[in-house]
Amino acid sequence: MKKKVLFISYQLHNYRIPIFNIIGETEGLELTVAHSAKKINDPNNKFTEISLGYKKLGAITFYNSSFKKLVNSFDVVVCMFYLQNFSFFKLALSKKRKFKLIFWGIGVRASYDSDFDAPTFFNKVRYFWAKRSDAMVFYTQYAKEKYIKHGFSANKLFVMNNTVEVNNFSEEKSTRKDLLFIGTLYKSKKIFELLEAYKEAQKHTQNLPKLQIIGKGNEYNNIQHWIESTGNTQNVFLHGAIYDESILAEMFTSSIACISPGQAGLSVLKSFGYGVPFITHKNSITGGERLNITNGETGILFNEDADLKDILIDISENRGKYLDMGKQAKLFYNTHRMPQNMANGFIEAVEYTLQ
Repeated sequence: MKKKVLFISYQLHNYRIPIFNIIGETEGLELTVAHSAKKINDPNNKFTEISLGYKKLGAITFYNSSFKKLVNSFDVVVCMFYLQNFSFFKLALSKKRKFKLIFWGIGVRASYDSDFDAPTFFNKVRYFWAKRSDAMVFYTQYAKEKYIKHGFSANKLFVMNNTVEVNNFSEEKSTRKDLLFIGTLYKSKKIFELLEAYKEAQKHTQNLPKLQIIGKGNEYNNIQHWIESTGNTQNVFLHGAIYDESILAEMFTSSIACISPGQAGLSVLKSFGYGVPFITHKNSITGGERLNITNGETGILFNEDADLKDILIDISENRGKYLDMGKQAKLFYNTHRMPQNMANGFIEAVEYTLQ
C-alpha cells in the first residue's frame, strides 16, 4: 500500500514541477501538493494538486479549521520552513499527531536586507521547531552542518540541493560569444554596477562581448536610459522578461558567462545546467545557491565591485578560460544538481520518517 505524502506551500512554482513529478513516480509513495495559488491542473503531472487558501493577520498566516482534517489524512506532511505560519507552528507543538512531520527550507537567515546566515534571534525559533519535527530538509549542506553543530542528530537532517531543470543542448552547436544578466531588475542586484564596469572596460579592450539583459522590474526604464545615454545600443541589449525555456536555452548557450553582482539565486543552477560559469560578489544575496560556486573553477566570487571591470577585460582577453569554467560548471550540474539529485533528498527524508 502506498504511503500518502502531503507537501504544503504557498505557491507551486513551475520550476518545482519536474522535482515533484520525480517524487510522484517513486514506488510506494503517493504525493499531493497543496498550495494557495492558481492550480496548474496539468494531466501529465505525477502528483495530485489541491487548493489550500490561507488567512493573514499582520505578518502571521494560518489555515482554517479544515487544515487539521487534511493533514491527518496523510502519513507524512512536509511543510515549508515558514516561521510566520501559525498552523505549521501548531503542528510542531502537537504531541498527538499521527503523521510524520518534515520541515523543508533554507534553515538559516536569508534576505535582501542581510548577509546569508547573519546572526538573528529567529535561529532559536528555528531550532525550537526543528527539534519537534521528525526530519528536516535543507537546501544546502551548510545548513545541515550548522544544525549538527547545534546538537541535532545527523540522521534526521537531509539535503535537497536547490536546482532547476534545463533543456538538452549540443555544446558543439553552441556559439559562446555574449555576456548575460538574468533576473528581476532591482537595484539590490547591482545591475548598474555591472553597467558602469562594462563602460569602464570598453576603454581598455576592443573585444568586449555584447551584454544581454533578461528581466523586468523597477529599474527597466533607467537601464534603457543608461544604454541610450552612453551610446551602447549596439553593445547592451535589454530584452525584458523571457519565460520560454527554448529561448532561454538559446540565450544561455550563446553566453560565455552569466554575471549578477548583487544576487546569486536559482540562475546559478540554470547557468551551470547550460554550461555557463556564474560571476557574483562573494557576499551577494543568496538563499544558499551561491555556495555551489567554486571560485575560479565554476565561476568567480569577486571581493569588490571595482573588480568587475578587470573581470570583464579578462573575459575579453581569455575567453578559453571561461569556456573551461563553463565545462566544469556543466559537469558539476550533471553530477550533483540534476532534478533527480534534488528529489532524492526529499525521498530519503520521507523514507527515514517511515522506518
